[in-house]
Parts: sequence; C-alpha cells; structure tokens
Amino acid sequence: MNFLLRKKNTVYKYILALLTLGTFSSSFACTDFLLVNEKKNVVVGRSMEFGMKLQSAIEIYPRNEKHTSILSNSKKGLSWVSKYAYIGVTSFGSNLIADGMNEKGLSIGTLWFPGAKYPKIPKDKAEETIAVEDLSSWILGSFKNLDEVREGLENIYIWFHEIKALKEVPPIHLALHDNSGKSMVIEFLDGKMHFIDNVVGVLTNTPKFEWQVTNLSNYVNLTAVNKKIAHFDGSVIDPTGEGSGLLGIPGDWTPPSRFVKIALLKEFVKKTRTTRENVNLAFHLLNTVDIPYGAIRSADGKNFDHTQWIVVKDLSNKTFSYRTYKNLNIHTINLEKEVQKLKGKRRKIKMIGAD
Repeated sequence: MNFLLRKKNTVYKYILALLTLGTFSSSFACTDFLLVNEKKNVVVGRSMEFGMKLQSAIEIYPRNEKHTSILSNSKKGLSWVSKYAYIGVTSFGSNLIADGMNEKGLSIGTLWFPGAKYPKIPKDKAEETIAVEDLSSWILGSFKNLDEVREGLENIYIWFHEIKALKEVPPIHLALHDNSGKSMVIEFLDGKMHFIDNVVGVLTNTPKFEWQVTNLSNYVNLTAVNKKIAHFDGSVIDPTGEGSGLLGIPGDWTPPSRFVKIALLKEFVKKTRTTRENVNLAFHLLNTVDIPYGAIRSADGKNFDHTQWIVVKDLSNKTFSYRTYKNLNIHTINLEKEVQKLKGKRRKIKMIGAD
C-alpha cells in the first residue's frame, strides 16, 4: 500500500469535493482498473453504467482503413489511416467507442466526468482537429503504447460538441493502459488537457483523479487481515467475524467509494499466476461495483443507472470478454483471430443482452 502512504490528506479539499458532487448528475457511473499478475499478464476490467439505453454493439476495425473526422458545418477535420486493427464497444449506432483495445495491447476507456472544461480550438486548425466521437478510433488505430498516445495528442485539437443522442456535450476523461502494465489518465481541466500517470491503476468519475488518490489516505487503516481479540477492563471482545480488517470500506456506488473499494481490493487480493485466473479476478472485482436496475435513479425518476455491460480485456493475449445486464454469460472474442477474417472491412458483432 505504498501508493496510499505517498499521498497527504487534505481535509478542506475532501469536504469541498464532496459538496461539489451534489451538483453533478448521478445517473452515469463507470469503473476502470488494471491488473498485472505474477507472470506479467496485463488485464483491464471496466464497467459501463448509464441511465439511458446506449444501443451498444461491438465492432472490429481493420488495418489501413481511411478516416476523416467531420466537424461543425460538415467541415472536414483530421484525416488518418489506421495502422492497427482494433475492437470497440460503440454507442447509439455511431462511431463513438466507449471502450476498446487494439492488436498491440493498447486499451482505452471513456468515462463520464462532470466538470470537464475543454480547450478552445483555433479557427484555422481544422485539419489538425478531431471530433470527440472519433477520438477513441484515432487513438486505437494509430498508437501502440501510452508514450505514443501522449505525443500524438499533443499535436492535435479535439472538438467537443453536443452528441445528438445525449443532448449535451459529453463531459469525459480517459483511462488508458498498454500491455507493458502502464496506466495513464487524461483529464480536461480549466481548459487544458492533463496527462497523469495512474499509479493506482483505477479510475471512476468525479471528483478529479488527483483528489481520488488523496482520498485514499482516509483508508490506510484498512487491511485484509482479520482483527485480533481485544481486551477492555478485563473483558474479552471478539471481532464480529470474517472481514473485520476491512470494516469501514465504502459500500455505496458513488465514484469516490467505487474508487476506494477497487483500489483496496486489487491491492489486497492474492495475486494470480495464470491468464485465466487474472481474467477471472477482473470479473470478481467488477462484481463488487455492479449496480442492479432501480437501485440508483435520477431525481425526476426518468433514468435508472445500472450496469449495462462490463468488459475484461486481456492486453497480453488480445482477448476481449464481456457480459451484459440481461445476459450474465461471459462471451470472449479473440481479436487476433477476428482480424484475420476482416479482409479490409469492418465487422459488427451483436452484444448479446445489451440495451
């Protein structure tokens, strides 16, 4: 738990951030994390919670596909040709990839982040500008690791605009991982893009990532080891049962609580040795933040936030596994095998049980 001890707790920021949470929408929640086992197998787990139907589907994209991003007034933006094949979960029948992985073991997750403030775009930079719905495709098709992603993003502009299905400009931040086991968060704060090394390997939603890591200092007393018998004035007090060392771990579904829970559990669990064990562990951890339909709802009662789907990406072996709210069976897609079948054309796969 060294990463916990490196961060100082700031009470003022903690209280302020909690108050700020009350102003944000509670109908969108996601969790993303990285697991690296004893054999250096790298796995990413991600849950997608949303308060409206996403019309999710899985799409596999070939190498050498030509792309042009379309900006406002049908103006052409950045053009590129994909170097790498990739797989992603799309939404609303569009190019918007919420989560994906490429054939080099680069992973991206787009998570809801109320409070994001995006950079302004110079009017004469259209050819260097990409629309937000194309961002994941560009990253997955163009880069093989986090260093390349960062270098690439420093040379373009991103057009954040209203997505018709959402009826708003999506406030997002990005969780990125590569098959070396590195993690990075990209957040848009105060009109600037920030690249942050993710030493914890976890991301949820608000508040910002820096605050989430600082908040872990409030839980350094927790341990996987059961508490011992205590003695008070001659009386012997027994622990209440198994798990007494984790008494106080958050159990609600707010972003700070999910961040703490996953960060602690992935730190405490017994490290796996095989690929299958690592993938299974990711599913078990995702179970701890699963939200049943109706347990969280918007104030107007129109949106019911729930876990629409989860994915587990084996970045070492390029497999993409998922399950959905309506179908708990695990479905696995081998990206390398699927790419061989593409013959230069995209392939759409039904996401069984997805809304």
